Amino acid sequence: MWVSVEDKLFINVFNKLKDDPLIHKYVSDRVFDSVQKNAVYPYIIVGETNVTNDESSTNMTEDVGLTLHVYSQAPNRHEATHILKILGYLLNREIELNDYEFKRSRIDDQQVITDIDQYTKHGIIRLLFKYRHKTKY
Repeated sequence: MWVSVEDKLFINVFNKLKDDPLIHKYVSDRVFDSVQKNAVYPYIIVGETNVTNDESSTNMTEDVGLTLHVYSQAPNRHEATHILKILGYLLNREIELNDYEFKRSRIDDQQVITDIDQYTKHGIIRLLFKYRHKTKY
């Protein structure tokens, strides 16, 4: 039985962002895994994941999509766009995980939209990671 890399990747990305000095410079410790009701802006959400796997009797690879959100109430989109660029820089690279071999990563989609309140800027970046399982559990 293969155990998905999804949870380990999510936790690793979350912790990496919580501990990164460049992220701290822009959002302090405001990295969460859900939208904040009484938010201090800007902040980052490590959000949705989806997994597509390719399994054979001897091999398993997974493509994991991970979406991150940036919320800003700056008067223009620059702050959200800048933080998205930092996220892409920090995460679009090898992330080592025990029991998994990193194959590649790429930015799948990146955009900044104005939320329904017509003031909050909502940055969205989706990254794709491919991992090969080293062991079967």
